[in-house]
Amino acid sequence: MTLSFRSAPDAQWGAFVSADNAADFCRSWLSLQCVQVGEVRAALLLLEQGGGTFVPAAVWPTAETDVTYLAPGAQQCLGERRGLILRGQTGAVVMVAYPVDIDGRLHGAIVLDVNERPDEALQGAMRELHWGVGWLESLFLRRQGQDNIRSLERARTALDVLGVAAEQRRLEDLGLAVVNDLASRFSCDRVAFGVDRQGRSRLVALSHSAFFEKKSQFVTALENAMDETLDQRRSVSWPPAGEEGAALTGVAIAHRDFAAHRAVCSVPMTSRGKGIGVLTFERNDGTPFTPDDIRGFEAIGGLLGPLVESRIALHRWFAGRAADKLHDFWLHLKDPRRPAFRIGVAAGVLFVLAILFIDGDYRISAKSVVEGEVQRSVVAPFEGFIREAPVRAGMLVKKGQVLATLDDRDLLLEKQRWMAEREQHERRYRDALSKHERANAHVSLAQMGESESQLALVDEKIVRASVVAPFDGVVVTGDLTQLLGSPVEQGKLLFEVAPLDAYRVILKVDDRDIRYVKAGESGRLVLTGITGEALDFKVHNISMAQAEEGKNLFRVEAKLDRSDIPLRPGMEGVGKISVGERSYAWIWTHRLFDWLRLQAWTWLP
Repeated sequence: MTLSFRSAPDAQWGAFVSADNAADFCRSWLSLQCVQVGEVRAALLLLEQGGGTFVPAAVWPTAETDVTYLAPGAQQCLGERRGLILRGQTGAVVMVAYPVDIDGRLHGAIVLDVNERPDEALQGAMRELHWGVGWLESLFLRRQGQDNIRSLERARTALDVLGVAAEQRRLEDLGLAVVNDLASRFSCDRVAFGVDRQGRSRLVALSHSAFFEKKSQFVTALENAMDETLDQRRSVSWPPAGEEGAALTGVAIAHRDFAAHRAVCSVPMTSRGKGIGVLTFERNDGTPFTPDDIRGFEAIGGLLGPLVESRIALHRWFAGRAADKLHDFWLHLKDPRRPAFRIGVAAGVLFVLAILFIDGDYRISAKSVVEGEVQRSVVAPFEGFIREAPVRAGMLVKKGQVLATLDDRDLLLEKQRWMAEREQHERRYRDALSKHERANAHVSLAQMGESESQLALVDEKIVRASVVAPFDGVVVTGDLTQLLGSPVEQGKLLFEVAPLDAYRVILKVDDRDIRYVKAGESGRLVLTGITGEALDFKVHNISMAQAEEGKNLFRVEAKLDRSDIPLRPGMEGVGKISVGERSYAWIWTHRLFDWLRLQAWTWLP
């Protein structure tokens, strides 16, 4: 039954909207395009199948229509990737071809065989195809979305299986946990887990089976199928599920013999390009494994490979691994093609002999800091408030230079008060003398003396309100620039001043090395700020120990041999004390043996 031009678009749009698969979508879309363009005799839609191959996705008006004569036009359109209007030599055939190019990627082409019409009408048909191609984008986006969903589902499943495997430490427990989980997850009757042992597959675990006979005919056939997978380093399935399933799998001779009436699929577990083991899936009903199933199995095998390799390494005894390493070392040593390896081994042996029998200067390293030999503390003379602080740590000062000034306004007021009281007592004294009141005169005279004493004390405080440097030197600590106006208590430390011509070095020696240090020993010091010159010193005194940074450190005092170096208190560096000669082997290992002796003493009864 044919449809009229008026009723056709409604029916075609209904078929287009209700299409539930790609084939129906393409057929209805091509039919719509033909109706919209009008007077179309035949049409062909080519879409990419994979690997650059383009196959017919829809043919109009019927699937049996012969459209082979449209293939050259489609090929030319795909090659030039642009819309074309092609006419036959006789003018009987007019083809309108347009590429399906979305986001710079060529997905296919559409070719229409139309009746002869003016060029303007042909350009209109080209525009109709241009706008119509946009509908195909939804098809490709739908396919991509479905592929992404399947990929995410495979990744989620693989991660779940990896989580199950990671919980097991032993290889056998890991294999049993994995095969039981896979059997229930993929509805398989049996799943097998095997590993590569010296070029041959060995069965480790079977789903729902705590034990199996390793020498049975079934296990031998299963291991042969696993060997077939490892040899090809790719998935093997029997029976293959269509052309796509056959393309995903390799030769399946051993799988065919093992499967009989069952469906079997094996995927390799690889790590660093090397086959580690095989997972084999079985279905007794013979339902073939789909390409999606195989891709899911491969994702699981790819994630399990490194984990299984680590468990195999843990499963082997130390002697076995050591024997392998020694065997490889001996093979490399005998190989005449590797002279550099032999030279390296000989150099290593000579180096070991040298460190055992050649003595070297044993020096004890310690963090060091430069301090002033004398440090004078400058404290607050009385309670008050800071008014000025022109000096801070690191500045050079002269003797008598003002370091800080305390607020003396209250002292000045107190001075005025005592001066007024002195004048008042003086008037009373004179008045008592004029009246010959001897007792009152003595009392006023005593009160006047008290006022003068208090006045002298206030004057002294006013003088001492300016805190000055006791000698020429450098301010080691103290910065009151951020404390202006804040109160200070009497005796509070404000500054520390050290002279510029007298220094000492403090070395913080670990208590493990202090037994080798004695007064009078020499050493060298490199400071962080003067790395280009090493300073000589001699140990002067060994002080007490103190805890610092979780270690027990002794303060060792030393004096520098030179005094013309521009130093500052607080400079840090590394000092090394020379305590004699020892073999290099002893120098590098004595701390380890000391620690072992201490641990043995701690734990042995």
